[in-house]
Amino acid sequence: MPAIKLIIYFLAAVLIGSFAVQNMTSVEVNYYDFRFNLHTLELPLVTAVMIPLGLGLFCAWCLWLSSWIKMRMVIRKQNKTISSMEEELKKLRNTPQIPAQVESSIDS
Repeated sequence: MPAIKLIIYFLAAVLIGSFAVQNMTSVEVNYYDFRFNLHTLELPLVTAVMIPLGLGLFCAWCLWLSSWIKMRMVIRKQNKTISSMEEELKKLRNTPQIPAQVESSIDS
């Protein structure tokens, strides 16, 4: 399995590298600053494509990380509950049983 992952990573690197080589032409990127002044920045096309892709991947990873942390907290809480319930079960098994009292019905 690790060999298959290595091959996939290598192919992805080759594809990204060929994309970068083919798209080295400059493009103008227009953006507004915080004072709403228009600015122009000249970047290679591959940079203009890869920066938003990287930011999107980073944001997706942050969202995944937050849900993973929440899941770990829930699991930890459930494990504590299970432990306390197991301890209570051990205590209940060790307590002597009281015989059930038979109710007598007296007709009046």
